[in-house]
Amino acid sequence: MLPTQNYFANAVGSVDFSPEDGYVHLHWSGTSMTSLEFRALYTHAHNLLRRYPLRGLLADHRAMPAAPDPADRDWLLNTWLPAVLEDTALERYAVVPTLTPETRLHTPTMAAQMRRAVTTAFFEEIPPATEWLRADKAV
Repeated sequence: MLPTQNYFANAVGSVDFSPEDGYVHLHWSGTSMTSLEFRALYTHAHNLLRRYPLRGLLADHRAMPAAPDPADRDWLLNTWLPAVLEDTALERYAVVPTLTPETRLHTPTMAAQMRRAVTTAFFEEIPPATEWLRADKAV
């Protein structure tokens, strides 16, 4: 795996990217988060996807401290995702969920909605997720 570059970080996580591999890597620090901090990470991921022709996003939620509230989930699905699909090259969304069901962002309902909008796959570890995202470059 090629080294990633940091694009944005706050107390709750960071947005990195691998320009050669063509994907954004969003991950959490484990620190409790506010709605503004949650949305800031996704907003910066959107900005990065607009800035570079990256086609994938790896959302590593293993250290997410709590599930976002319903308003943030709604924002992610109905505001953020449509905007990203409208003005970026995003084609694949890889998710490494937390193992704690009560802190999951991607509930079965949310996962189904994501899959209707963008090719989405769930992984237990980072290496298979990055392989899946990198494999898309050859298609």
